Amino acid sequence: MLMPKKLKDLSRGDYKRILERSRSRMEEILSRVIPIIQEVEKRGDEAVSRFTSKFDGISLSARDFVVKKERVKAAYKRVSPEVIESLRKMRDQVYDFHRHQLPKDWSINKTFLNKGEGSYTLGQRFVPFNKVGVYVPGGKARYPSTAIMAIVPAKLAGVGKIILASPPSKEGEMAEVVMVAADIAGVDLMLNVGGVQAIAALALGTATIPKVDLVVGPGNVYVNAAKTYLSSLGKVGIDCPAGPSEILVLADNSANPAYVANDLLSQAEHDEESCSILVTTSEKLAEEVCELLTKEIKRFSRRKIMEKSLEKYGAILMLENLDEAVNFVNDFAPEHLEIMTRGPKGVLKQIKNAGSVFLGDFSPVAAADYLSGTNHILPTGGWAKSFSGLSVQTFLKLLTYQSLTKGTLKLMGKDIATLAFAEGPYDAHTRSIEVRQE
Repeated sequence: MLMPKKLKDLSRGDYKRILERSRSRMEEILSRVIPIIQEVEKRGDEAVSRFTSKFDGISLSARDFVVKKERVKAAYKRVSPEVIESLRKMRDQVYDFHRHQLPKDWSINKTFLNKGEGSYTLGQRFVPFNKVGVYVPGGKARYPSTAIMAIVPAKLAGVGKIILASPPSKEGEMAEVVMVAADIAGVDLMLNVGGVQAIAALALGTATIPKVDLVVGPGNVYVNAAKTYLSSLGKVGIDCPAGPSEILVLADNSANPAYVANDLLSQAEHDEESCSILVTTSEKLAEEVCELLTKEIKRFSRRKIMEKSLEKYGAILMLENLDEAVNFVNDFAPEHLEIMTRGPKGVLKQIKNAGSVFLGDFSPVAAADYLSGTNHILPTGGWAKSFSGLSVQTFLKLLTYQSLTKGTLKLMGKDIATLAFAEGPYDAHTRSIEVRQE
């Protein structure tokens, strides 16, 4: 199990391993991902079927990809009423938070240099994506919550068509609880397709699977690599690189060690690639959490996954003071950051890089995973330095516009010509102004 270490005593290699997590394997991962994408681009549905058979162990033809409406109705009878009720509560909570994110269109009437001459209009409006693909992972667990987290903001944004893809089970269909969650959230189309082949099919399109403008949702290292790679080629937009789950707990000696230990384990149970880190200024807390991890892990059904996760990407780090700890947090840029210190709101003001932040003893990550209302589709692997988590704005494009008059253009003409000459000279730019004054 994890042993506490002082940050200053870490070797350069250990420090790099902690910061990079599964990103360190990206070259190897891409070498497996790219050929799959290329095959889907060449052979479409046939390649999707072949890779589904290879990776999911189930033989599906293209006609089996689409989940029929009758099948969704039947799923409601097989999912417990308690789960359905909780999913509806989750939908309502997610809706209530995300509706406040809706931006407003606006326009202004102004004059050139605000000097009272040459009145014109500037504005901006938000336009939703036409088609969006939502990826919901499968495999070792089922994630109906992810369906709701992605679909509800997309609906609020006004997306034209929402298409969900999730891996089929050995029975040939995605988990019934995922079907129900997606239906509750308002999905338009569901596909029994998962993995890299699903991301490729959504990004590129096949005879059966519509090409989308944006792909959102978390996944394993391969799914995440596929999203990032296809986005880099300009084939599709993405929300954020959202790979294996991670948590960083920032704590001082006021923290409850049992809370810390169990929160670390709550993310370690997701995947062997998950990352769980404690950063603390208290040696006593570090030692207590270490002991509790060994004790608590024995009670969980996913113990083996937790052990592998902690072995690969877990750490208990001791730092000299809170400022040093905050600097490490901002360098690490965690998906989930729990702050269990005195005055956590004050510490929050110093945090620049994190997907989502959880303040105090009674704000565990699990609450936001399901019911608090914030989104759990968040950047991982240090990408919180440059990406935000999924929101209503993820599904919107910002368009700016202007409407000028002949008089306004005349006032601007000399400066436009000066700048066009300095940059090019771009004579045609200048001529496009001059011709309107003739």
